[in-house]
Amino acid sequence: MKLGVSGYMPAQGFGVPLSLDLVRRHMELAGLASCLDTKALARAVHLLLNGQDASHVAIARGIRPRKARDAWIKPLGDLALPVFPGQGFGRLYPAQPATPGLDVTGQVLPAPSGEPPRDISLPRDQSCTLDKEGLLRAQVCGLVRMEENRVWVEPLFRVSGDRLTVEADFYPQDALGKTIGAHRIQDELARLGVVEGIQSARIMSALEQARNGNHTVEDVAVARGKPPEHGQGGWLELFQPGREEVGAPVRDGRVDWRERGFYPVVIKGQRIARLHPPTEGVPGRNVFGGEVAARPGKPLQVWPGPNVDSFDDGTLFRAKSTGAVLYSRNILEVSDLLAVSGDVNFATGNIRVQKGSVLIKGTVRSGFEIQAQRTVFVDEVVENCRILAGGDVFVSGGVFMSGERNAYIRACGSVSAAYTHNARILAGGDVTISQYITSSSIQAGYRVRSGGRVRVTDPRGRIMGGVVICAEGLEVYEAGSPMGVGTILAVSRETPELRAALEERRRFIDILERVTKLYGEAPASQVLARFPAARRAEIEARLAERDQARERLPQVAATLNKLAQAAQSRATSASIRILGPVHPGVVVKMGNRMFVVERLMSGVRFYWDAEKHVIATAMI
Repeated sequence: MKLGVSGYMPAQGFGVPLSLDLVRRHMELAGLASCLDTKALARAVHLLLNGQDASHVAIARGIRPRKARDAWIKPLGDLALPVFPGQGFGRLYPAQPATPGLDVTGQVLPAPSGEPPRDISLPRDQSCTLDKEGLLRAQVCGLVRMEENRVWVEPLFRVSGDRLTVEADFYPQDALGKTIGAHRIQDELARLGVVEGIQSARIMSALEQARNGNHTVEDVAVARGKPPEHGQGGWLELFQPGREEVGAPVRDGRVDWRERGFYPVVIKGQRIARLHPPTEGVPGRNVFGGEVAARPGKPLQVWPGPNVDSFDDGTLFRAKSTGAVLYSRNILEVSDLLAVSGDVNFATGNIRVQKGSVLIKGTVRSGFEIQAQRTVFVDEVVENCRILAGGDVFVSGGVFMSGERNAYIRACGSVSAAYTHNARILAGGDVTISQYITSSSIQAGYRVRSGGRVRVTDPRGRIMGGVVICAEGLEVYEAGSPMGVGTILAVSRETPELRAALEERRRFIDILERVTKLYGEAPASQVLARFPAARRAEIEARLAERDQARERLPQVAATLNKLAQAAQSRATSASIRILGPVHPGVVVKMGNRMFVVERLMSGVRFYWDAEKHVIATAMI
């Protein structure tokens, strides 16, 4: 691939002197002139004629084969920074194919084999173009992206899908080191066709922040259109006040988020709601000045349900009976039954109704309260909560409590459940449990008090631990446990009515004793005459309480006598029936007497012997 001169002997006698032409002719005769370097040959001849060494001078050089080369771009600036329309940011060198070589003898050397070279393709979106001089020029403001054999400019200005916002990132300078002024940003917005809501102050602030901090400020809203005001859908206005939505304050300043007041109640003939039509809305304008249509509101269809009338073309609704207003699934009704679709928890708050019944289709969670004038139905479980019912309480699942005093079921009527654990139940009527009444330990305990009968209906049902008190009798298969868990079963003559009458009598006696101790038993006129006028109003009120107590005490005594006689007759006929085993440790109480089971018994009825005033037993 290289030809040189290794040595030289000057011509003698008839020899021809060395010359450039002489060497060229001899090279042509030898077939070595195809790669001759004329300048190098002239230098070599000069050196030889002057007696110097010319072996280092290559007088002919071959041409090596050249590999193919992909197209490439030479950046003209820092392409991590943005370019603007018209700026040249790089020189494009086209792809070069593989070429053959040539040695000094004129022999052709084959071109290297391999993949054909790849050109760089320009983007279809014309974000950059190639001029006649081979310069790549930006056609949009953005960042240059190069990936394998592609080049494009990714726009710096991003228009949102709804065309209501334009955002951009701000840099300290452009790719060629020029300062970016506000006019360049506004020129680009104008080129994009943005005419609405240009945020000039925000643009100036972002540019200053980028320059001062020498960093990128991202996602700056440079233009904002005016969004449409969509129409409001039809809506139902309920006239009666609703429940509290944010809880109720308690004494220490905290907020009880469970308490939201009573569900509202309406009376017969009362207007309860008005249906409002939808609105059309107001159109907006996008950043390009185009109108953005407003979405009209959808009409609402409301159907009058049970106990509700509609009038004024179905836009006004009136109650046909007294009850709670319920609105669900576009049906408006007045009902005696308030239905809660899931659990009673923080989503619902405490459930209170002044009229009618309550149906809970889930679980009553711990810490919450249900209060109803009539019946309470629970489809699942009652946890450590409070239920107060003016009627009955029906629990499809169990009652699972902790034995705390502030968690209980209190019903004026009967109570039924699948099972009870650590529960406190006070019922004016019967208590019916399907499976068992039990607790984990005697310390935890539970208390079931019934104004009627207590029944555990399962053929193998049991009562284990705690206190069960009834007025009219108790029946269960098994009482206590082989481990000797303390279990108290009692028959009490004290009914809710009797307890209320006793409490009233105690209150009246307390009033009489207190007022008599202060003012004596003289008539009111004589007592008032002993005191100055400033105190007479207060004393007169107390004396009026005394006179009312004197008048009511005989009536309360008569009521107590009647209730006591009825209770005595019930207690005499009431009994505790244990159909299966009665384990040691069970205590039976009746008529101020106590019977302690000391050995295993089976099939026993405990009853009150009125003649002997003792608790008697009989085999069943």
